[in-house]
Amino acid sequence: MRMTPNYVFLVRVSLALALANCVVTGTLTWFLWRQEVVVPLWGQRSMNSHLFLTSFVMSFSLAVVASKLTQQALVNRKILPLHWHLKNQTMLDRLPADIFHRSFIISLMGCCYAFLLVYLLNLFTDKELEVIKFVKLNMMFSIWLAAGACVLSIYRTLGSPYKKQHLK
Repeated sequence: MRMTPNYVFLVRVSLALALANCVVTGTLTWFLWRQEVVVPLWGQRSMNSHLFLTSFVMSFSLAVVASKLTQQALVNRKILPLHWHLKNQTMLDRLPADIFHRSFIISLMGCCYAFLLVYLLNLFTDKELEVIKFVKLNMMFSIWLAAGACVLSIYRTLGSPYKKQHLK
Protein backbone atom coordinates (compact mmCIF):
# COMPACT_ATOMS: atom_id res chain seq x y z
CA MET A 1 0.00 0.00 0.00
CA ARG A 2 1.41 3.36 -1.02
CA MET A 3 1.75 6.21 1.43
CA THR A 4 0.10 9.53 0.69
CA PRO A 5 2.34 12.44 -0.37
CA ASN A 6 1.82 14.05 3.04
CA TYR A 7 3.16 11.00 4.89
CA VAL A 8 6.07 10.62 2.48
CA PHE A 9 6.92 14.29 3.04
CA LEU A 10 6.58 13.90 6.82
CA VAL A 11 8.88 10.88 6.91
CA ARG A 12 11.48 12.33 4.54
CA VAL A 13 11.72 15.72 6.21
CA SER A 14 11.68 14.28 9.73
CA LEU A 15 14.39 11.73 8.92
CA ALA A 16 16.57 14.26 7.09
CA LEU A 17 16.32 16.83 9.88
CA ALA A 18 16.81 14.18 12.58
CA LEU A 19 20.01 12.95 10.94
CA ALA A 20 21.24 16.50 10.38
CA ASN A 21 20.47 17.33 14.01
CA CYS A 22 22.31 14.20 15.14
CA VAL A 23 25.43 15.18 13.20
CA VAL A 24 25.35 18.83 14.31
CA THR A 25 24.65 17.99 17.94
CA GLY A 26 27.22 15.19 18.03
CA THR A 27 29.89 17.39 16.48
CA LEU A 28 29.10 20.30 18.79
CA THR A 29 29.11 18.04 21.84
CA TRP A 30 32.41 16.46 20.85
CA PHE A 31 34.11 19.82 20.30
CA LEU A 32 32.83 21.21 23.58
CA TRP A 33 33.77 18.21 25.72
CA ARG A 34 36.69 16.51 23.94
CA GLN A 35 39.26 17.81 26.45
CA GLU A 36 37.40 16.34 29.43
CA VAL A 37 37.57 12.80 30.76
CA VAL A 38 34.07 12.79 32.26
CA VAL A 39 31.08 15.11 32.08
CA PRO A 40 29.29 15.85 35.37
CA LEU A 41 25.51 15.74 35.52
CA TRP A 42 25.20 18.92 37.58
CA GLY A 43 27.00 22.23 37.60
CA GLN A 44 27.60 25.22 35.38
CA ARG A 45 29.52 23.20 32.78
CA SER A 46 27.54 19.97 32.89
CA MET A 47 25.26 17.60 31.02
CA ASN A 48 22.30 19.40 32.54
CA SER A 49 23.16 22.84 31.16
CA HIS A 50 24.34 21.39 27.83
CA LEU A 51 21.16 19.37 27.29
CA PHE A 52 18.81 22.21 28.19
CA LEU A 53 20.58 24.76 26.02
CA THR A 54 20.97 22.53 22.96
CA SER A 55 17.41 21.20 23.33
CA PHE A 56 15.98 24.71 23.35
CA VAL A 57 18.08 26.00 20.44
CA MET A 58 17.82 22.89 18.26
CA SER A 59 14.07 22.44 18.80
CA PHE A 60 13.47 26.06 17.85
CA SER A 61 15.68 25.78 14.75
CA LEU A 62 14.17 22.48 13.65
CA ALA A 63 10.62 23.77 14.08
CA VAL A 64 11.40 26.81 11.92
CA VAL A 65 13.05 24.75 9.18
CA ALA A 66 10.32 22.08 9.17
CA SER A 67 7.59 24.74 9.05
CA LYS A 68 9.28 26.62 6.19
CA LEU A 69 9.79 23.41 4.19
CA THR A 70 6.15 22.48 4.74
CA GLN A 71 4.93 25.92 3.66
CA GLN A 72 7.06 25.71 0.54
CA ALA A 73 5.71 22.24 -0.29
CA LEU A 74 2.14 23.49 0.25
CA VAL A 75 2.68 26.47 -2.05
CA ASN A 76 4.24 24.20 -4.70
CA ARG A 77 1.32 21.77 -4.26
CA LYS A 78 3.58 18.82 -3.47
CA ILE A 79 1.47 18.09 -0.39
CA LEU A 80 -2.09 18.92 0.58
CA PRO A 81 -3.33 20.88 3.59
CA LEU A 82 -5.22 18.97 6.25
CA HIS A 83 -8.98 18.85 5.87
CA TRP A 84 -11.03 20.47 8.60
CA HIS A 85 -12.44 17.18 9.94
CA LEU A 86 -8.96 15.65 10.27
CA LYS A 87 -7.44 18.78 11.75
CA ASN A 88 -10.08 19.13 14.48
CA GLN A 89 -9.32 15.68 15.84
CA THR A 90 -5.94 16.73 17.23
CA MET A 91 -4.63 19.05 19.91
CA LEU A 92 -2.14 20.44 17.42
CA ASP A 93 -4.62 23.21 16.62
CA ARG A 94 -3.74 24.66 20.02
CA LEU A 95 -0.19 25.39 18.88
CA PRO A 96 0.21 28.95 17.52
CA ALA A 97 -0.16 29.37 13.76
CA ASP A 98 2.72 31.86 13.60
CA ILE A 99 6.06 30.12 12.96
CA PHE A 100 8.08 32.07 15.54
CA HIS A 101 5.59 31.55 18.36
CA ARG A 102 5.05 27.88 17.46
CA SER A 103 8.80 27.30 17.36
CA PHE A 104 9.16 28.88 20.79
CA ILE A 105 6.50 26.56 22.24
CA ILE A 106 8.16 23.56 20.58
CA SER A 107 11.53 24.63 22.00
CA LEU A 108 9.93 24.59 25.45
CA MET A 109 8.82 21.05 24.64
CA GLY A 110 12.47 20.30 23.87
CA CYS A 111 13.37 21.56 27.34
CA CYS A 112 10.78 19.19 28.80
CA TYR A 113 12.44 16.31 26.93
CA ALA A 114 15.79 17.43 28.36
CA PHE A 115 14.29 17.54 31.84
CA LEU A 116 13.08 13.95 31.48
CA LEU A 117 16.50 12.78 30.32
CA VAL A 118 18.32 14.60 33.14
CA TYR A 119 15.83 13.20 35.67
CA LEU A 120 16.38 9.65 34.40
CA LEU A 121 20.15 10.13 34.37
CA ASN A 122 19.95 11.37 37.95
CA LEU A 123 17.97 8.29 38.98
CA PHE A 124 19.86 5.55 37.16
CA THR A 125 23.50 6.58 36.65
CA ASP A 126 26.43 7.87 38.54
CA LYS A 127 26.49 11.64 38.52
CA GLU A 128 28.90 11.72 35.57
CA LEU A 129 29.48 10.02 32.22
CA GLU A 130 32.55 9.43 30.13
CA VAL A 131 32.74 11.93 27.27
CA ILE A 132 32.25 9.35 24.50
CA LYS A 133 29.19 7.93 26.28
CA PHE A 134 27.76 11.42 26.69
CA VAL A 135 28.32 12.18 22.99
CA LYS A 136 26.54 8.96 22.00
CA LEU A 137 23.70 9.63 24.43
CA ASN A 138 23.34 13.18 23.18
CA MET A 139 23.26 12.04 19.55
CA MET A 140 20.49 9.53 20.28
CA PHE A 141 18.61 12.14 22.26
CA SER A 142 18.94 14.63 19.39
CA ILE A 143 17.28 12.20 16.98
CA TRP A 144 14.35 11.73 19.36
CA LEU A 145 14.11 15.48 19.90
CA ALA A 146 14.22 16.26 16.17
CA ALA A 147 11.54 13.70 15.34
CA GLY A 148 9.15 15.19 17.88
CA ALA A 149 9.81 18.79 16.87
CA CYS A 150 9.50 18.06 13.14
CA VAL A 151 6.31 16.03 13.35
CA LEU A 152 4.59 18.67 15.48
CA SER A 153 5.76 21.51 13.22
CA ILE A 154 4.77 19.78 10.00
CA TYR A 155 1.33 18.73 11.19
CA ARG A 156 0.58 22.18 12.59
CA THR A 157 1.73 23.88 9.39
CA LEU A 158 -0.45 21.54 7.33
CA GLY A 159 -3.45 22.70 9.36
CA SER A 160 -2.64 26.42 9.45
CA PRO A 161 -5.54 28.34 7.92
CA TYR A 162 -3.48 31.33 6.84
CA LYS A 163 -1.38 29.17 4.51
CA LYS A 164 -4.41 28.02 2.57
CA GLN A 165 -4.81 31.56 1.20
CA HIS A 166 -1.57 31.15 -0.76
CA LEU A 167 -2.86 28.00 -2.44
CA LYS A 168 -5.72 29.67 -4.34
